[in-house]
Amino acid sequence: MKRKFLHLLVFGVSLLDGNAAVHAAPVLAGHSSLAGQALDGDAVRAVLLGKKIALGGTRVVIVVARAGEAQNAFLQSHAGMTTSQFLNYWRRLFMTGGGSAPRIVETEADAHKLAAEIPGAIVILDSGNVAGLTALAPN
Repeated sequence: MKRKFLHLLVFGVSLLDGNAAVHAAPVLAGHSSLAGQALDGDAVRAVLLGKKIALGGTRVVIVVARAGEAQNAFLQSHAGMTTSQFLNYWRRLFMTGGGSAPRIVETEADAHKLAAEIPGAIVILDSGNVAGLTALAPN
């Protein structure tokens, strides 16, 4: 009986974790210097792909975590790319002189910290992790 209860408990916790991940919404956020900027789908895509390099007169600096579920989902829906494909896109663009490469960090927490420090920085985060930044576009 104890063993069955333990299995049910573990299963219930795993369901809760899974539901939390499903309900988390990715958002494009930026440094406080971008306050008042709101981007629609086309503008988000243009910024992510380097076709629009400034917002409100401030040059955009893209900050990317090497991995992150929220970031990957946002890039899939707005740029049609995974994080890996996005980084490869920017690598090719940078090598041909077509833009400034994104700043790449290890974790979402590092990306948040860097975006808070650099004027014009944008980052894709989980909606629950945007404290101190300006939300620019929801998923």
